[in-house]
Amino acid sequence: MPPQAITAKLTRRIPLTDDVYELQFQLLKPEEISFIAGQFVTIKVEDGNPKLFFRSYSIMSPPSQKKIISTCIKLVPAGRATPWLTTVSEGTDISMMGPLGKFVFHESPNKRSIFVATGTGITPLRCMIEDQLEKGNTTDMHLIWGFRFEKDIFYTEELDNLHTQYPNFTYTITVSRPEEEWKGSRGRVTDWLKANIATPAQTQVYICGVGDMVTDTATICEEIGMAKEDIHFEKYA
Repeated sequence: MPPQAITAKLTRRIPLTDDVYELQFQLLKPEEISFIAGQFVTIKVEDGNPKLFFRSYSIMSPPSQKKIISTCIKLVPAGRATPWLTTVSEGTDISMMGPLGKFVFHESPNKRSIFVATGTGITPLRCMIEDQLEKGNTTDMHLIWGFRFEKDIFYTEELDNLHTQYPNFTYTITVSRPEEEWKGSRGRVTDWLKANIATPAQTQVYICGVGDMVTDTATICEEIGMAKEDIHFEKYA
């Protein structure tokens, strides 16, 4: 599907942690769009700076919600896009272009799907997971989601609800610098992969996060025996 110009109204900005926000947009023109789970939109930043600037954000809402777009962003104080998006008034019209991107799910009924994210890298993966579950995919799907500190964790209630509704979906949150009281998984997402991928030939993986994590994770997946064609990833700057 070719990208198109989109005008959408920012309807809600939900703080999830000290520096992570969920943004919800109501489509105005067109009133609905079609896209493939995992794709993104490019937002025009209109912060008063005369120099044109655009920033891409993965779509988190599943394709079944054709009239809205939601995404998840982390505030980068030195940047242009997130300081604007975290302060612009709700009700403001936002210009976008989309859908774009080739980081999409590949149906494979005989393989387990592992989704690997750090921080806001959850955004396209949650879209993929919800889309596949809504479509009736009953294969084993597991999300491994990494954080540095416990205070950075969000969306646990939403993930618990998904697991309750769709038992073939499970998830693990791992913390690399946990407090002593932390009872969950410890370490990096790569540590979890090394310890838990028992059948690499029957596993496909989808990875999203900052560049170094994505590169390291993809390398480890290949080293433990996964086929290159089963390793899919998207890097966030």
